[in-house]
Order: sequence, then C-alpha cells, then structure tokens
Amino acid sequence: MPSLSIRGLLLLLCALAVTGCASLQSQDQINFAHCRLASQASKAEKFDVVLQEADLCLSRNQLSKSTQSLVYWLKSDAYASFKRYPEAISAKEKSIELGAKPDARAVLDLSRLYREAGNPQKALQLVQSNLDANLGEAGKGSGFNMPTYYHLGQALYDLGQYREAAEAYSAGLQKQPDYAWAFYHRGLAYDKLDLTDDARSDFSQFAKLVNQKYVEPQHQAKLTEYKITLP
Repeated sequence: MPSLSIRGLLLLLCALAVTGCASLQSQDQINFAHCRLASQASKAEKFDVVLQEADLCLSRNQLSKSTQSLVYWLKSDAYASFKRYPEAISAKEKSIELGAKPDARAVLDLSRLYREAGNPQKALQLVQSNLDANLGEAGKGSGFNMPTYYHLGQALYDLGQYREAAEAYSAGLQKQPDYAWAFYHRGLAYDKLDLTDDARSDFSQFAKLVNQKYVEPQHQAKLTEYKITLP
C-alpha cells in the first residue's frame, strides 16, 4: 500500500516552509528548524532527538493545527520506540484531535498502542469505532482493507477470542492474500484452537512470504515447533 508516510510528509512540509521563509527573521528560521530536525531525526530513528526537537518545534513556533498534528505523530512514534506507551498514547490522541479530518489509520495505530500498553479491550473499541463509522483506511466510505482486519484480529486474540480473531485475519487475507503476518497470527489463533493442520498451513505460508530480516526468535521458535524451515 504505497503512500507518502507521515514522517515523509512532515519532512516535505518543513522543507517547503523553510525554503519559503527567506523573509523571516533569523530567530524565526532557527525556531522552525527544530521542526525540520525532528522530522530528520525520526527518519534516522534517533528518537531521543525527536522528542527534544519536537518539543522545541511546538513551543517556539505558531504552527497550524495540521502541522501540530504531524509533530505529535512523530512524538508518539518516538515514545513508542522506547515502550513509553502512556506517553505515546497521549501524543497520538493529541495528533488525532488536531487532525483536519478523521484518520482511520491513526485510529488503528492508537489501537495498537493500547494493545501494547496492555489494554486490548480499549484497542478493540477503537477498531470497532472505525467499523461503526464506516471509516475505511483512506477516509470515510473507502472500505475496509487488511489494516482494519489485522488490528481487529490482534485485539480479539489478546482478549482470548481466538476463533473471532482467525475470522478477522481471514477477512483481511481476502483483501491482501500476500500479507505474511496475517498468516502468522492466524496460525497462532488456530494453534490456540488446537487446529494444528490449519496452523501448520498458515505457518508454512508465512515462511514463504515473510521478509526474513523481520523474523525474530519467537517467530522462529513457533516455526520450529511445527517443523517448518525458512526457505
């Protein structure tokens, strides 16, 4: 699903703003540079710098709500990288509040943060809020694709609703049949349901499709349990 990332969009906005601000006083240019530095640090995964520069960007500039929303998005990502989930949630909620229109993907990302924070019930409520509002990934009325069903499955699995989780992943795979991680997590749900043949089939498909650089020890251990090897 190629699209301009939030990080890339913020970098673009800041670059355009700095380029178009030749008439500003030098101190104004310095202050706005904190926004550009926050974006660059995020791209470089220097998340401590992101938090420092984002705070300076917000405190020293009069930014539009949409630009503030992007900066808070960067802060949320940075907090999440440090597993500081309450702060990541707060920043993401602020980003959503400041956004110009409902953002289905932002709500799904917030759902993920609540799951990581140990609150799958709230995570499920957020995914359900998108479904209830008919809020698809690209805006109202665009339909529900893999991200909706994937996050729905994750929340249901964490709540112990394994059959419902498997059904959610299956719905997503109808939309995106090459998404390796949906096969892996549906395999986990089948495993919990003692449907070992179905689980083995999904783990085998996962092994064929996954980018191996993202396979971590716990994933490898599950494949080994089912006597499946990566290509």
